Order: sequence, then structure tokens, then C-alpha cells
Amino acid sequence: MSTASTRRGIVAGIDGSDSALGAARWAASVAQRFGEPLHLLHVQANGRSGDGTADELLDAAETSVRDGPGGVEIERSVEHGTPQKVLVERSGTARMIVLGHLTTSEMQSMFRGSDVVYTSNHAKCPVVSWRGKPAPEAVNGRPVVVGVDGSELSTRAIEHAFEFASFIGAPLIAVHSWTEQSTLTYGEGSRFIEWDDYVKQQTALVSESLAGWQSRYPDVEVSHSVERGKPEEALLEHSSRSQLVVVGSHGRSPMTAAVLGSTSQSLLHHALCPVLIARGD
Repeated sequence: MSTASTRRGIVAGIDGSDSALGAARWAASVAQRFGEPLHLLHVQANGRSGDGTADELLDAAETSVRDGPGGVEIERSVEHGTPQKVLVERSGTARMIVLGHLTTSEMQSMFRGSDVVYTSNHAKCPVVSWRGKPAPEAVNGRPVVVGVDGSELSTRAIEHAFEFASFIGAPLIAVHSWTEQSTLTYGEGSRFIEWDDYVKQQTALVSESLAGWQSRYPDVEVSHSVERGKPEEALLEHSSRSQLVVVGSHGRSPMTAAVLGSTSQSLLHHALCPVLIARGD
């Protein structure tokens, strides 16, 4: 989104599923707020005919989108190849890619591969996995949640979260969680830690991470949530009452991400609202 001057369009992947239609409607509401065109994209496997079917899928998606917010410029295209390759290529010029939610388990996506996981791991722009009910089919006033850990990668996530919240007029909740195992003094010495003081230190870390962005986006109402627990569990809990969760991803392979149980992988499979993955290089 810092590349907004060179990137154009909110791309929604269309594959005929109800989830893809829901994602397209949500993407249309984002496009309206961002003042961007919505591009409906269907990918057809090489060597297959059936442009008529592709057009029917895009017709259905366009009709569904036009029942939503007005004033959105709609573009559409059919491209040939594998969804993973086409989506990653399109990410080089798109402002955001929105896809339906995963239909595989974490173990299945590790072995079979998932377009959502692969695209999230390799895209050059933010990728949103739209989650179905109870997630809304349009942006609204519910909070945007961002995971913060003080790393350069989470700075990417913070940047995208602030811009999204600013465009749609939503509050932002910065979530930072920690476990005793993650501290340098875990073990026998942890019994002597003043955990209240530790929480204050972690809260200061969050405030420092947000400071510059709060100055850049003074219209965004910001609150902090610093809590003990695993990051994925904290963010999943917040997803039940939020409209978007934003996290960073190092761009690991699907197998590595699944084996490591990364926070982003867990959210892609289990969050109760759309998840935006801001990938690091």
C-alpha cells in the first residue's frame, strides 16, 4: 500500500465457489472505499477449452458484485495457467488480492498445496483470505486488528493495517502476546520476574512500533492489547469481533509454514474474519 502510486486494482479470484463470490463482494466494498477498480479474475488450466464456462462464472460474480456497493468500476479477465502462478504474477501490479477461504485442512494444504497459502507466501502485494460467516460481506465499523512483535516484518503489517483502517474509518487494535517460554529468562529465573513490569515493557514496545504510523494516520483511533499467550490464539480470539486481522509472513513454503505452525497459517485456516497477509521479502 505504500506502493499505491504504482499499483492498481483490487483483484478477486473467481472459481465458481460460494466463498469466491463472498470474497468478490467484500473486495468490491474495499475497492469502493479505496477508489480502486475491482478486477474479477478467473484462471483456466492450460489446454482446457470452455471459455463459455469461464464467462458464466464471471457473469455470476459480476451480477453478485453489482448487487452491493455502487460506483465501483468492474474489470474482468480470463487467464490461462495455474492459479498460483497467475495470481503471483498479477500481484506485481495489483494493490491487493482477495481470495475465498481455504477449503483444506492445515495438513492437506501442506501436502496438496493451497492457492491461498501459496499466493500469500509469494505475492508482492497484500493477500486477503476472506472468511465466510460470521464474517461480513462488506467492510464496516468493526475494528481492524494487527499483530505486533517489534520486528521489521510486523512493521509491514502495521503499515497496511493503518492504511486500511484509515480508508474505511475503523478503529485499530494492536495485539501483542507473549509466553514465558519466549522470554530470555524462561526457566528457573522466571519465578523471580516481576511480570507487571514485563507487561509495561512490552506495552512500551507496542507504542514505539505504532508511534510513527499514528502520526501519519491521526484519524485512526488506536488501542493496545498486550496479553500472555500464543500469538495465534490471541489473534484468533480477537478475530471473532473484528472485520480484518493483519499479520506479516516471511514467505515460507507451504510445507515449512505448516510444519512450523506459523501464526499466519493458523489464521488462514481458523480466523472468524478476513485475514490480510503482508509478506516480507
